[in-house]
Amino acid sequence: MNVRILSVFGIMAIMVAAWFFYQEEAQIKPATPSTPDMFYEVTKLTATQTNEHTGEAEYTLTADSLTQNAAGEDEMLDATMYWQPSKSEKYTIIAKRAVLDQMTGEMKLSDGFSLTREATDNKPKLVIEGGQLNGNTKTRLLSSDQPLKITNGQDSFKAKGMSANLELGEYEFYQIEMLYHAASR
Repeated sequence: MNVRILSVFGIMAIMVAAWFFYQEEAQIKPATPSTPDMFYEVTKLTATQTNEHTGEAEYTLTADSLTQNAAGEDEMLDATMYWQPSKSEKYTIIAKRAVLDQMTGEMKLSDGFSLTREATDNKPKLVIEGGQLNGNTKTRLLSSDQPLKITNGQDSFKAKGMSANLELGEYEFYQIEMLYHAASR
């Protein structure tokens, strides 16, 4: 009789355990992938933009890499741009980080840049160095509200900011700081 009671209790225990496990069974949902984050990288980039009116090369851009930054913009590292916005003047722009929108022409240079206007027959070489520069390749306007160091031929000075129209060759510097050495008499 003890065997029958033990077997009944055993069967009852198995039934309770089975009922418990069926109650605890979680709903299995199909796995659906989340929307992937788009990321890409292009290395050793070279691009040339032509003038839409003349068909001549307006600028050539080289960069060590092109990636998509957190804001979704195409960002270039160690970029160099050879730019000729007017017939007479040629510029070289070097930047550690550059964002350039091909459609609008908007350009943002950061983490240090150097803008060099090559010397011509009547103008000395101009070098502008700073931390950040904004501009537009279509309007040929540049601006910076960061401290700059400017070297124009033999002369140099510092400025708190600038704006420039490269097509007209006009530069405007703000809060200039310079050292003036008067000629001896």
